[in-house]
Amino acid sequence: MRRFALCMFALAVLVCAPAAAFAQASIVGLVKDASGAVLPGVTIEAASPALIEKVRSVVTDGTGQYRIERLRPGTYSVTFTLPGFSTVKREGIELTGTFVATVNADLRVGSIAETITVSGETPVVDVQSTTRQRVMDREILDNIPSGRTQYNLGVLIPGVVLGGGQDVGGSGGQTAFPDLQIHGSKASDSVETMGGMSISVLNTGSHQPVRMNPAGTQEVVLDTASGDAEYAVGGVRINRVPREGSNTFNATFFGAFANGGMQGSNLTQRLRDEGVQAPDSIKTNWEANVGFGGPIKRDKFWFYFAARELRSSMYAAGLYVNKNVNNPNAWTYEPDLSRQATNDRTQKDGQIRLTWQATPRNKIGATWQEAVLCWCPQAARLTSALEAESQRAYPKRRITQLEWTSPVTNRLLFEVSGGVIWGVSNDFPLSILSPGTIGVVEQSNGMAYRAPSDFSRGRPERVDSFRGVASYITGAHAMKVGMTHRSGSQREYRFDLSPLTFRLNNGVPNQLTQRAYPVDFESHVDHDMGVFAQDRWTVRGLTLTAGVRYDYFANSFPEQHVGPAQLAPTRDITFPNTKGTSYQDITPRLGVAYDLFGDGKTAIKVSLNKYVAALGAGGLIATDTINPAANLVVSTTRSWNDINRDFVPDCSLVDLNANGECGRAANTNFGSVRAGTAYDPDFLGGWGKRNFNWEFSAGVQHELAPRVSTEVGYFRRWYGNFPVTDNRSVSAADYDTFSLTAPSDPRLPGGGGYSISGLYDLKPAKFGLPLDNLISLSDNYGKQVEYWQGVDFTLNARPRNGMMVQGGLSTGRTVADNCEVVAKLPEMLVSSGTLMRGAVAIPLQSTNVWIPQQFCRQTGKLLTQVKFLGSYTIPRIDVLFSGTFQSLPGPAIQANYNAPNTQVRQALGRDLSAGANQNLSFNIAEPGRLYGQRINQLDLRVAKILRYGRNRANVGVDIYNALNGSSAVSLNNTFGTWQQPTEVLLARFIKLNLQIDF
Repeated sequence: MRRFALCMFALAVLVCAPAAAFAQASIVGLVKDASGAVLPGVTIEAASPALIEKVRSVVTDGTGQYRIERLRPGTYSVTFTLPGFSTVKREGIELTGTFVATVNADLRVGSIAETITVSGETPVVDVQSTTRQRVMDREILDNIPSGRTQYNLGVLIPGVVLGGGQDVGGSGGQTAFPDLQIHGSKASDSVETMGGMSISVLNTGSHQPVRMNPAGTQEVVLDTASGDAEYAVGGVRINRVPREGSNTFNATFFGAFANGGMQGSNLTQRLRDEGVQAPDSIKTNWEANVGFGGPIKRDKFWFYFAARELRSSMYAAGLYVNKNVNNPNAWTYEPDLSRQATNDRTQKDGQIRLTWQATPRNKIGATWQEAVLCWCPQAARLTSALEAESQRAYPKRRITQLEWTSPVTNRLLFEVSGGVIWGVSNDFPLSILSPGTIGVVEQSNGMAYRAPSDFSRGRPERVDSFRGVASYITGAHAMKVGMTHRSGSQREYRFDLSPLTFRLNNGVPNQLTQRAYPVDFESHVDHDMGVFAQDRWTVRGLTLTAGVRYDYFANSFPEQHVGPAQLAPTRDITFPNTKGTSYQDITPRLGVAYDLFGDGKTAIKVSLNKYVAALGAGGLIATDTINPAANLVVSTTRSWNDINRDFVPDCSLVDLNANGECGRAANTNFGSVRAGTAYDPDFLGGWGKRNFNWEFSAGVQHELAPRVSTEVGYFRRWYGNFPVTDNRSVSAADYDTFSLTAPSDPRLPGGGGYSISGLYDLKPAKFGLPLDNLISLSDNYGKQVEYWQGVDFTLNARPRNGMMVQGGLSTGRTVADNCEVVAKLPEMLVSSGTLMRGAVAIPLQSTNVWIPQQFCRQTGKLLTQVKFLGSYTIPRIDVLFSGTFQSLPGPAIQANYNAPNTQVRQALGRDLSAGANQNLSFNIAEPGRLYGQRINQLDLRVAKILRYGRNRANVGVDIYNALNGSSAVSLNNTFGTWQQPTEVLLARFIKLNLQIDF
């Protein structure tokens, strides 16, 4: 009832909404007479089959300006009429995304019946909008060699970084949750929409595991900078525009296939020297995608249906099936060199789009997409054996949307949309594993095997979304107000095969982790709401865009009960219904664009925008942290001296004090509630307490030639409201500090051998004290900064000779400094977080690895990307040549060194507080300064186009990694096997493809 009332309130306040996603392009301009005087009262009509009403008309205002907003992608003609003057018609105006096309006209005295058709090229410089945007339209979707997902397309934009692996030709190099980042943004700053409405998952408020269906997609619009007030977050914004049916039946089929016999080898001597026995390679890779649409009733009711299946099976570099799987007496990983391990990825989805022209000015659309996905296993690699990985499966992922659009008058436009997302995601162990199998992590090389080393889970969720915007347009102004709202619920059930994981060092046990599962969490997002207002005002070539957005986020947790576990046999706890976070923020958006010479060919653009972080069921940080049930201590570590080498902890694991072979538990609250965990009220809510970032941009865009433009831009992003964890059981004075010497290694800066200072170890008297954590904001402890700044140079050319070229370069660096904070909170120096994000992700450290305090200020290396895509169709013979090129920084390198207690004792003057058989893991190289070999990837396509009347077939061959590069995509960061590649760029392979349109 509350959700219904909220939606009704939104309808009343907003008067509804614009076609922001389906129809965001604009045509604007100025009309003058032959003497140069402005002409008010001129009627302008924009006509296109893409329009609901076929023709949209406006009238110039007193300044001679006009503006036609919210236009769908397509080709338009613009007609200017005024009694006493000849009619002027401009044809062939191509619109995509949110591009603002400037079309001016000069009318001469004459008869209105006299029509003058003016030839001209489509404008390529947007002189009014400061938003940086790239539109991947049907030409790119159909002609460019890629994996045909929104992420494969987005990563071709200069400056964009793909999280989750470098994909080659749809090989499945991406994780279940890839993300696109740009200009120092975080993964959580990205948002994905379909038809303008968010389809992101509830847990994080960003990402979407379901890949787009290319046959059912008209275009993909990616905003990369200077987003308007409609969006809360400031990273890459991906909008899929669904394909709609028309009055003509049409269909499309796309198929592609590759296997191991179509791939070469890039196993070089360098890779062999680095320990790679067999690089990543293809087993099978294929896709089938069909689409069919047309009228149910001409001029009234249309449909478009699309279905797709993707399958990819990849051999993992240097990883083989473990001969000792399910052998209870074997504690080593023994590779079966005759059976290389594979990562298998599958997606099946169907999508249908229904469109009803209820009246000439009212249109109703509905979209349904259903998908089944499996990453099985998710990411087996050199440091994680097949049996140590989970199967990430989505047995159901459904996206439904319903929207109503209406251009009520030539000035007032409405749109209202709503949708529901249902989904289930599972992370289950491999079915071949026996219950009770204990996982192992080998400390010397970071290898995990035998079984998963953490919990498994199932996670169902439901998300309800609403969106509404109203736009009012005059000649000089384009105003809009709107509201978005999301709510939903998510449950997560966690379990494990065994409550134990063993850590070995060169095969000798030295530590165990014990867990207390099963547990069951539930989280609700009550409100994820934004209300915004924005105006774009043009005066004499200067366009000012000013907006403001109010965001409100609140989540809660219902009553939850947790029963006993094997190692917590008396646990019986009920958590009452609890409110979570409650944030309120007001963020400004400001942009200025200036038509420098008044000819629509050169624009200066400056913008300053503030954004908030995307939030989900878990609030500011992960779901299992804010939830009161997460105050359960479900895992702890303890030292273990396996004296008789029988791989059985001869101790009582229920007794958390030192006994038998086991040391004292690192957290003696294990199995109970962390009574001391508390949250700063400013962390949980209030005005302006949400994690935020500011983005500044300044650039110049210029038309070099008809349909050819270039742009240079400077970008800077900085962050605030950093979360910190203060363990109040200890203070900085409770740590002993010491220094160690880095080992000598030519791959280290200066060859190694330098001193590493700022290492910490708790005083023995303080080790094992119950945690008393306060979650707060960094400003309460000192100054913390993080910013990225850099420059982009881009080119966009689409001449009429069948050629297209897009691309450029992006260069920048990240600087981060939390020295004042860690001086008071040394415990912040050991975590699994990420402090820095640059042109590629720069991990702060790995789990349970200390970062020395001397690296608390990090100045990242200047990182540069170069990217291009292009295509050319040779006339008469209809042969298509196309390709993409990416030159990227190599993977970030950490140097995680395990110092034995004997080495530490010499510097510290005592044994480590965790025990004499423990090691200290710490980073011996400044994060963000070391990178692997640069990654250069060239992908090519050659295709023959066959035409039969209105039918067309495209028979092609793709050549991926045509240069046969062998750069490492990821590296082992643990000394012993340091810098051994764990993933290598796929060797050159051929992929056959066929597309038929009829």
